[in-house]
Amino acid sequence: MDSREATVRSAAVMSGGTLLSRVTGLLRVTVTLAALGFTVVSDSYNAANTTPNIIYELVLGGILTSVFVPALVGRAKDRGREAQFETANRFLTIALVLLTGVAVAGAVAAPWIMRLYLGSVADPVRHAQEVELGTFFLRWFMPQIVFYGLGAVAGGLLTANRRFSAQMYAPVLNNLAVIATMLALIAMRGTTPPQVETLTLAEKTLLGAGTTLGVLAMTAALWPALRRIGFRWRLRWDWRHETVGQLFHLARWVVVYVVANQVAYLIIIRLATRISAGAYTAYSQAFVFFSLPHAIVAVSIFTALIPGMAERWTSEDRSGIRDLFSRGFRDTMIVMIPAAAGYTVLAGPIVALLAGHGAVRGVELPILARTLAGFAIGLPFFSAYQLMTRTLYAMRDSRTPALVNIGVAVVNIGADLLFAFTWHRGVTGLALGGMTISKTLLAGGVTAAAAFGAAALVDLALNVERTFGRLIQVTAGVVAGVLVFLACALIFGIHEVDEVKAALLGRMHRGA
Repeated sequence: MDSREATVRSAAVMSGGTLLSRVTGLLRVTVTLAALGFTVVSDSYNAANTTPNIIYELVLGGILTSVFVPALVGRAKDRGREAQFETANRFLTIALVLLTGVAVAGAVAAPWIMRLYLGSVADPVRHAQEVELGTFFLRWFMPQIVFYGLGAVAGGLLTANRRFSAQMYAPVLNNLAVIATMLALIAMRGTTPPQVETLTLAEKTLLGAGTTLGVLAMTAALWPALRRIGFRWRLRWDWRHETVGQLFHLARWVVVYVVANQVAYLIIIRLATRISAGAYTAYSQAFVFFSLPHAIVAVSIFTALIPGMAERWTSEDRSGIRDLFSRGFRDTMIVMIPAAAGYTVLAGPIVALLAGHGAVRGVELPILARTLAGFAIGLPFFSAYQLMTRTLYAMRDSRTPALVNIGVAVVNIGADLLFAFTWHRGVTGLALGGMTISKTLLAGGVTAAAAFGAAALVDLALNVERTFGRLIQVTAGVVAGVLVFLACALIFGIHEVDEVKAALLGRMHRGA
């Protein structure tokens, strides 16, 4: 059931959905930057839109994204699918009731929440503007918490039953809704960078309502897939059932993990907004670019492996878990290392192509490019850390990731302060602060050189100030890098490339 072929098949389905999701996600970033630019408005919008995710993770999200799937797999193995469905119904009810209360409380407390995140803004006028606008947006965005919770339970149940496609394709609807919202804003006011004083109530309402409707659409898209596996949602109020207690007991360390994460991210927001207007926007959008290869390849591989890991842990098959982890690590690194190399040398052309439009001014692009390059250095380590964390959760160990993550958060915060202020690297330093297999490293270095050379040649031959020239430059760099890396893989005998190609192309290697 969890052979290499089955893993490749599952990863192929997810990679296709994730690829479409991330492509539309990049378009979402491009259109959002074209509409909002790097301004006080964009910082307020992004900080407010991030807040529901942070609060959701603190309240319930960490539990649902870590120990929930292994618990559902174990429940089905021990008691059958009906018992698994009952557990899912309990948590859907808990998520609905608990997160609705949190959403209402968050809307009431919105001014204080925004002051917490934006409290380091030195200019009192800019601070007051960001808090006021952020409060307006946050009251529109807080209902997202409920949809995130319901979607996480639904997605966890689908993953436990090896139904991957719906949750990988659902974010496309969210992206399309935000793209439509931003295009509507551009149609209303043009591409002049928006200012707080000139943003009308209708325009602010459009941004708030359109963004939240996207999250609602993403969650609703999962329900047809749930019905196809025979699940029906029924409110269940027996929250003292043993499964609820066991899951929350296991998740107590997950709360520690999440708190460490969110404290570190809170400090990043405060530091970024202190640097300059638009700095947090540069940080958050660079992270979207950075996470593309991780989301398309690594997350697909992890998600396909986790149910099998959980089953092997229940069956006390320790060697099986080691084999799955080793496979996931090798298959992930074979993409992440050359992707990091490519991002590092092509950050400038990529940012110019995808972000140099509308309300974005040319002087702002180098900041975004340097931030992306700073992130790229840590890409392989980021993916490896996520794989290790998910493996430990599949083994019902939530304590080790929590303790390790406290150390990671401390190092991250210290590095952020050092790079951003002591060494005056600005928002690029915040990206570097988060960066904390010999054949693949060598191939990645050669790949970076090839990509840089191809991009430089195009720069000499064409006018890359135009969008078409930028497209040719990025395409040439990517194609040259991929071809050289594949040649290196053949020369060095990096066989995992074949497995990743099969996952991305949906082909099966019989007899593997």
